[in-house]
Amino acid sequence: MSAIWYIIFPFATEFIMKMLYRLLGIWSIWSPLAMITSLTIPFLILNEKIRIVKIIYLPLVYLPIYINIIHILLFNSEISTNSFMSIFETNLQEATEFIVHFRSMKLLMMTLLFWGVGIVSFLFHDQSFCDYKIRIRIQKKYLITSFFIIYPIFCFGDHRYKYPFEKLLFAYIEYRQDFKRNIELLNKRAGFRFKNIKSLVSSGEPQTYVIVIGESVNKEHMSIYGYNLNTTPNFNAMKSELTIFQEVRSAHCHTQKALKGILCFDEDFANGDIITFFNQAGFKTFWLSNQYTSGNCDSLTAMIGSMADVKKFINKSHYRTKLSSNCDEELLKYLQEILQDEAKRKIIFLHLMGSHLPYSRRYLPNFEVFKGRSKDARSVNVAQYNNSILYTDYILKSVIDMVKKLDDDAFVLYFSDHGEDVTEAQDSPHSHVESLSTPAMFDIPFIVWYSSKYKKINKKFIDRWNVNKVYKTNDLIHSIVAISRLTSDEFSEKKSIFG
Repeated sequence: MSAIWYIIFPFATEFIMKMLYRLLGIWSIWSPLAMITSLTIPFLILNEKIRIVKIIYLPLVYLPIYINIIHILLFNSEISTNSFMSIFETNLQEATEFIVHFRSMKLLMMTLLFWGVGIVSFLFHDQSFCDYKIRIRIQKKYLITSFFIIYPIFCFGDHRYKYPFEKLLFAYIEYRQDFKRNIELLNKRAGFRFKNIKSLVSSGEPQTYVIVIGESVNKEHMSIYGYNLNTTPNFNAMKSELTIFQEVRSAHCHTQKALKGILCFDEDFANGDIITFFNQAGFKTFWLSNQYTSGNCDSLTAMIGSMADVKKFINKSHYRTKLSSNCDEELLKYLQEILQDEAKRKIIFLHLMGSHLPYSRRYLPNFEVFKGRSKDARSVNVAQYNNSILYTDYILKSVIDMVKKLDDDAFVLYFSDHGEDVTEAQDSPHSHVESLSTPAMFDIPFIVWYSSKYKKINKKFIDRWNVNKVYKTNDLIHSIVAISRLTSDEFSEKKSIFG
């Protein structure tokens, strides 16, 4: 009788879970659940001598499927390779904030049920219900059934239901290969040379160029772009001083992929990066970042930033770090010091935390202007996102005011790495997930302020700008070169938004 119970148990559990989630309207979750029950059965009859197999089996089978199910619950889509890449590139602080942002009773119950089933399946089975020979025969039958019949059906019958461990494995291999390649390229960077870098202007004026990279900002939440709440009062007040491009979209809604196109020629580190370009162009380069990092090589962006003449990564937060140390305002004091540097040609990159979730941690208490409806989590979340936009507006105004005081040939260029889907609609994920790819995840702000001296020197160039030009950020490095009035053999004017 116990033997029948152990065989039926996983299927009974799947049926109960199926009924539960059918009520929630989630259908694609049943493929991975069916897979895990089919693969669990053989191990219900394994003896204690191969306990190590169970120990390996639990994380290799259960963990990827668990991640996949959570992804479905949160975003109503199967997990993708890009999502696994994001997991590999995250750190403890980001992971902790992600959990805090998306925590819910539904996810807690799913977690307890899922892991409870797995642990019970492995630990609570009768080792004496049949002798060794019968055990071996049953084991072989279930192994053959699971791995040669059920497994191919789920893996190859429909690509949407592919076993997530395969995605995890291939994503990890791709991640490690790409990371190793970038490290090798970084070590060889001293021998890399751009060809024929030239300046298109020779005014003799000091040049101070500032590139501000935002995080997860959807332009549709900025009043400067027509949003119905006043989330950008400073930009609104100085609108006549700004050039506001209307049709710029991120090429990706995954941060590292988006920044690869922004900071590297042809989206490939091997073809040269923006810091190396300006180093060879005779600029003194500065990189100030409030993005999480544990070292200069934990992401491609950190690698590129580490090649600047002066670099400062201010956010090496532990997950218990207090709120104030994570706010972008901390960058301003370092920017003030850099602006006093005596170098005649400076380019400064500011990498903000911007509106990275959880949104409530991206601004100081005095910027909590917008408030959602009590007991309405989605409304509160949208309000917190709007407050983070309001705070970024303050940061950008402060940056422009600092640069304006120099009276240099100067500009400040602001854009976001990607957008964010944050509305009160029930299907809004309040995040950015490439497998969903809603327009809000790609629509980003692109705004330029320039000094009177820059305008005087580059009037004909500015007159050619088309603020309604449709543009994707995978060619943005060409735009940064163009607005800095430089050229090289690698540069293409056709790929610049200013061309």
